[in-house]
Amino acid sequence: MAAKRPTPTPRMIRGSVVTQRHRCGKPTCHCVDGETLHETTVLSYSEGGRTRTLMLAADEVSAATAAVQRYRGAQAKLEAQGNLGL
Repeated sequence: MAAKRPTPTPRMIRGSVVTQRHRCGKPTCHCVDGETLHETTVLSYSEGGRTRTLMLAADEVSAATAAVQRYRGAQAKLEAQGNLGL
């Protein structure tokens, strides 16, 4: 079986990179105390009026964060250009 090739990160991504904290539910896990929770980094975005999340691998976080920042920069630039006509 061939190794799975990573999907290239798009130049821009609409959404937010956030860290979610949660309990796993196992009665003997360290997270049961509510203090030391499991952390998962996800891309959160809206689609069809619903919030969706996509889990990110550790090596994808920096590329996804940079793509989100590029999107926000482009969006701000477009909004500024649109406001020039007001």
